Amino acid sequence: MDKIIGRIFVRNGSRAAIAIGIVAITMMCSALARPAAAKKASSVNAGSRERGVSNMTAKKTVKVPMKVEYKRGWLTWVASTTGCLRALGVECDNVDVAGYSAYAFLINVHDSVHVSGPTAFDWGLLLPGICGLGRSTLAFHGAHCKCDPEHGRDPNAFRKELRAVYDLVAREIQARRPCVIWGPYDPDFGIAVGVEGEKYLVESWKRVVGEPQPPVPFDQLVTPSGAYVLAFPTEVRMARAEADRRAIYHALEMLNYRTGDPQYATGQAAYDRWIAALDTGKAEAFGNSYNAQCWAEARRFAHEFLSRLAARNPRAAEPLRRAVTAYADVAEAMGDVASLFPFPDSRKMVEDPKRRAEAIEALRAAKAAEAKAAEALAQAAADWPRE
Repeated sequence: MDKIIGRIFVRNGSRAAIAIGIVAITMMCSALARPAAAKKASSVNAGSRERGVSNMTAKKTVKVPMKVEYKRGWLTWVASTTGCLRALGVECDNVDVAGYSAYAFLINVHDSVHVSGPTAFDWGLLLPGICGLGRSTLAFHGAHCKCDPEHGRDPNAFRKELRAVYDLVAREIQARRPCVIWGPYDPDFGIAVGVEGEKYLVESWKRVVGEPQPPVPFDQLVTPSGAYVLAFPTEVRMARAEADRRAIYHALEMLNYRTGDPQYATGQAAYDRWIAALDTGKAEAFGNSYNAQCWAEARRFAHEFLSRLAARNPRAAEPLRRAVTAYADVAEAMGDVASLFPFPDSRKMVEDPKRRAEAIEALRAAKAAEAKAAEALAQAAADWPRE
């Protein structure tokens, strides 16, 4: 998410090079000097293994050679992924990435409409659609964070996962490919475009709002849901019609997704959860306004994405057009909610009973329209021609 705008996965320590260095030292040095040289080489090698990076990389700044632009948006995974893909030569925008990944069709709401809703789900669900855009994906997602009680586990588990992320990022950067990372400045996604010693060079929402983007130490990522990196190592060739067909099924899967966490509700139940939080006054001001912006943006993306699919897939156009019409209504209603609770809700407008009542009405309208859209998408999937 673009906080202020509106706000808020190695290189091996080069063993071959070390071996060559040792041979050279052996040839040049006297017998008395050999033990010291070997001891020094061993120390360097051990230190390199511990760090997971070569000495060269630890001292140098390495950046991808192309311009990488963070694509402004509330859904920062979408914005960051779009920036990476465009830098790698994929013709796409946030609408394409949100649509093919099916992020555009997700809604996930916490009991109190907590700020975590838009990111508290299985990010692996987003990856299959990226192949439809032309790149493979390689992801690492850790299982620890700073706040985890250890309960007898390895006390360095979290740091090891942060190290694994850094090693993968550094390898991708050396291969001239940017990648998505979680938490460079806050719990949002950004783009790793280089490494400087053991720090990341990042493109993020900060660039959009004119804020500095200082290098981020590898162990200082803000990762409440675990260390994460997403890379795009190879090209993928897929016919557009096939990618579009898969996107429809992917959208339906996301509309029916369940997190398995009772604190959160998804799909149609998410609207009910949000309505209940507003009705009882449980909705958090900050989280409520953030959710409003994110889900309104997602529905705008859904509407535009389906419009594109309908235009280029005439044999499934009729049900797709019905879905487009329904999502226009969803997007309008969610836009109303976002307008009622601008981000950040520093004035705590969510405490106003009249605003809450208007938002509840809009959420009910969005829920009903999205149910119609889901029916139309199911029909489009059934009608889609088999080549």
